Amino acid sequence: MIRFDDVTKTYLRGTRPALTNLDIEFERGDFVFLVGASGSGKSTLMRLVLKETAPTSGSVYVAGKDLSRVPSWKVPSLRREIGMVFQDFRLLPTKTAYQNIEFALAVIGTPRKQVRRLVPEMLEMVGLADKGRRLPHELSGGEQQRVAIARAYVNRPTILLADEPTGNLDPATSEGILELLAEINGQGATVVMATHDQGAVDRMSRRVVELVDGHVVRDEEHGTYESTAPDSEISGAAETADGETDTSVHPEERETATVARAHGSRAAAAVDDVEDEELVDEAEDAPNDLDDAFDEELDDTFGDEAPGAEAPEGPEAAAHEEEAR
Repeated sequence: MIRFDDVTKTYLRGTRPALTNLDIEFERGDFVFLVGASGSGKSTLMRLVLKETAPTSGSVYVAGKDLSRVPSWKVPSLRREIGMVFQDFRLLPTKTAYQNIEFALAVIGTPRKQVRRLVPEMLEMVGLADKGRRLPHELSGGEQQRVAIARAYVNRPTILLADEPTGNLDPATSEGILELLAEINGQGATVVMATHDQGAVDRMSRRVVELVDGHVVRDEEHGTYESTAPDSEISGAAETADGETDTSVHPEERETATVARAHGSRAAAAVDDVEDEELVDEAEDAPNDLDDAFDEELDDTFGDEAPGAEAPEGPEAAAHEEEAR
């Protein structure tokens, strides 16, 4: 489903690569947690899958396609097979929950009758059947993330990427989001989730891939967030679960790992700055661009009868709300 063959990605000449000689594969139906410190390469991996950036060397395959052979005009078609969920939700602020989900269908020309069936189904699936007419600011953080997941999955993509989807949520709300992602995975979608949420990783007991400085240092079938693997940075490298030094690791190996991490820290910071700046720029532009595109695409697709385009007033309001549900 997703395969990286000897992939290296460098953003700036002379800096440490964000990913180095990466060889890894995610099969259809996998649920994978990507863990690692900031700057370890998690976001770069996702951007490569989305073809938002290209590898410096190596090949990336998604849904059986070599992305280097996918021309730019076919990228939108490719991305229909991939759903994306962000930490900050990225909902259209002036559109209702119903309209935010509807937008993902409108932009690909889904027939109006199908839209009116699919959107209520998705609202029901994410537990928001009675909140379709609410604006994002009228929803809690967990509810906004549910809308974002519904929007990402309404086209039934085969791959769902989630970048810190529980990062802004409390533990109880996070558990509900994880259950929803597990349900989507149970329907056959490959789910890849980048996270720093230890509780989520430990509770789910799914495949865990840890990145350190652009390298995979562990790939465990039923993993936990922390690890005693010698190259792991999450739990102090060669420390056991009770905090004591793991004597099975040679002292020179521990010293080498420590020096390497210290040496790479300044270069890692430079890569972080580049990657974060690009992602922030995209995040700032996205709401306005999408908002402007929404009305244009909706008009082209549905004409004056776009569901939710205008909130009815007076006696028609109750009937319209019932239809939206």
